[in-house]
Amino acid sequence: MNKHLAWPIAIAAVTLTAFVGGPAQAATTLDAAPAAATATTESLADQARRLVGSEVFDAATAANERLGVHEVPALQAAVLRAIDPSQYECSPSTALSDWAAATITDWTFDDKLNAFVALLLNIPGYASMVDTTPDAGYGLNGEFTTAVTHTFRDLRPFWDIRSADIQLRPMHSAIMADRDALYLTFRTVLHRNEVDSAYFADLFSTWASQPKIRNNPLLSLNAYAFTGAGDPDPALAALPDMIVMGDGILQAHQALGLGDVAPQAIMAHEFGHHVQYEDNLFDSPLTGPEATRRIELMADAFGSYYLAHSRGASMQWKRVQLFNKVFYGIGDCDFASDGHHGTPNQRARTATWAYGLVTSAPNQGHILPSLTVAARFDAKLPELVAPDAN
Repeated sequence: MNKHLAWPIAIAAVTLTAFVGGPAQAATTLDAAPAAATATTESLADQARRLVGSEVFDAATAANERLGVHEVPALQAAVLRAIDPSQYECSPSTALSDWAAATITDWTFDDKLNAFVALLLNIPGYASMVDTTPDAGYGLNGEFTTAVTHTFRDLRPFWDIRSADIQLRPMHSAIMADRDALYLTFRTVLHRNEVDSAYFADLFSTWASQPKIRNNPLLSLNAYAFTGAGDPDPALAALPDMIVMGDGILQAHQALGLGDVAPQAIMAHEFGHHVQYEDNLFDSPLTGPEATRRIELMADAFGSYYLAHSRGASMQWKRVQLFNKVFYGIGDCDFASDGHHGTPNQRARTATWAYGLVTSAPNQGHILPSLTVAARFDAKLPELVAPDAN
């Protein structure tokens, strides 16, 4: 079964790759690494491989691709272009990506390379899954805890799926400075030996302990739904179903004036992925970028349907316009990537359609079965993703 990340790490990846325009300076903090990065014009992904070694890199990226907890647009060779970008109105820059870039203006090349590797391997996400308690709070000071936990509580009875086993976990940027959590991650999830796990835990936790790094939102600019059911890795298969919510993605939307709706919108989208898991909605005739786009836009539809429904979050049009901005802001233009989530316009268009599905219903108090919402979405999908360039 595929598992898909909802709030693309491409935001962070674009932020970190934007500075790579010429030869990179030698990485001074990584001199002791088994294959330290050196001044080169090689891709950032290749430098990441050199930093942690091919064995770690390949094992982690294979698990991430299998689980779908992480996307790699623009980091590997482009897949067959299933979508023609010339037909779509799409800018790679959004308010969210611009905000993220502004948080690392004082970072060195070494800082960016370390962060790139950490995000590529999903180290803060996995560390949060194996070494963070569910009641650890959401936000630097717990400021998002009520919105996140209450929305999660209300989503469970809203949708007609088995959901009692889903756990909610926070992802704090500061977990990258927690040496013990990183050691556990490298030992149990990335399956490194004691020596390698200690080395990498020391390397990343020392780097992340810098004041400018420790709570930087870029390290937790993410949220995703996870299930390890059926995974061949017993360590991942043993983990419970989860929704992981990063501080950074919540901080970013609050800074952009969307703090009133972003926690609910993000949570509703992630829960939509668990609806897909339970209803076996991942399979379709689509492949590559188009398949992933369908899954992500459908999760947008599930999320927006809950947000607008009178028995859900009951948001009126004025607030719907705000959560449209949330979905718009995390769209992407990575048309050739298997991690393509849909353009900003497509994501906002889907949210608006789901709102209309609620408001046009003859019985406003009735919640449609999740399979019915999915079927109506699939029927509407060609229109939602139709070319929109002038």
